[in-house]
Amino acid sequence: MSEYSFGYDDTDDTSGLGETNDQQQGPKWFREGLAKLSGQVNELKAENDRLKAAQTRSQLEDTLKAKGYAPQAAGLFQGDPAKLDEWLTANNAALARLPEGQSQGEQQQTQQGPPPTTVPAEGQEQLQRLQNQGTQGVAPPQGSDKEQAAALAAITDPKAFAEYMAANGNPFDWS
Repeated sequence: MSEYSFGYDDTDDTSGLGETNDQQQGPKWFREGLAKLSGQVNELKAENDRLKAAQTRSQLEDTLKAKGYAPQAAGLFQGDPAKLDEWLTANNAALARLPEGQSQGEQQQTQQGPPPTTVPAEGQEQLQRLQNQGTQGVAPPQGSDKEQAAALAAITDPKAFAEYMAANGNPFDWS
């Protein structure tokens, strides 16, 4: 066969006769739009799968906490959630258990608040002075957030706003 075919191909390829590829049907704008929509559908399906996995993991963590196991064990479980009890029976010895009598609410209470200080004893006085400087000249809150929001919404003139700000410990003159 020569390197010039002049439109004639001597190979017997009849696969394109009468049949068209689905990707080649329609105008170019239609194919491009269809490809874009197909990509978006695939992204949504993947996101939906991720959300379902996160929800399942959250449910597994709650179930494990209720059964007295550390919730981190949910990351180790890869099976059907209906078979969790069988898996727990088989792997009971290897899993961390929550301390006896410690409920979920107690765990959260012990984790709240600032972490213990790592400042040496000789620097504690300086630390206390720095912490107090941030609160000098500031009045304690005059009610809940909703009450303060209602009071601010009720203010109609600049003088009333300046009085409100002064009453709440703001040292600036707003008038």
